Amino acid sequence: MGLQRELALLAMRATPLPGRDDFLTRAGVATPVPAVPGSLGAVARESFDSFKLKHPFDLVVVFTVGDFPQGSGCSAYFDPESPWYNVFYGAYGIRSHKQDGGAWGFTSRGHPDVDEVLQVVRLDYDFLTAGELGCPPARMCFRPLAVEVAREGDWHTADVTCLVPSGLHRLEEAKAPDLTYYTVFGVPDARHLPPGRASYEPVRMRGHVAWKPVGERLTLAWGGLFPDTPEGQALRQRVRAAQAPLYLR
Repeated sequence: MGLQRELALLAMRATPLPGRDDFLTRAGVATPVPAVPGSLGAVARESFDSFKLKHPFDLVVVFTVGDFPQGSGCSAYFDPESPWYNVFYGAYGIRSHKQDGGAWGFTSRGHPDVDEVLQVVRLDYDFLTAGELGCPPARMCFRPLAVEVAREGDWHTADVTCLVPSGLHRLEEAKAPDLTYYTVFGVPDARHLPPGRASYEPVRMRGHVAWKPVGERLTLAWGGLFPDTPEGQALRQRVRAAQAPLYLR
């Protein structure tokens, strides 16, 4: 086992950090994140309050990423040739601070609002991930391209195709990155950035998200985004097949 991979496992298993408000755990809401072949094998929990997010909700993010290939100092998250490129999957807990007292992801009449859910995904990809890895605002590019909404049991669901900013970058181009993120993802391998490939490039992804209210002002969502390639979508189907029995019951 490589040292960088060992550090990533330790860092993820050390979460949530002391003093963070993991309101999902306090509310007794389960957030299972199944391991599938190729995943790192550890799950991280991060809590963010509304003051940090500059949004009217608090957030718990529960996720895993791709493993560290043999001999690599970074997760397959940084590998453009991998179906794990820019992939993290898991769950969100969203505690709303809307003035009307409603749950996030729902209108004042209680109807599902997929645009609000995608605001959380955008915040995660643009700011909490690429941004913390040093992506400048001008390259933050999350944009939905197609959204198909449906329902499964008491869950509202959406099939989403979108652009996201890649986390892959040259270190000299990173603008004040949070160095603790390199503990989880590793340091991008220069072999993944040949001449002509831009740091924080836009990547077309497709995935799924399901959400429902699970308490007062509290929404639970689960899913993931995957490269919009045959290999990426095959991975998506494997991940969803592992997630569905844990939530759709």
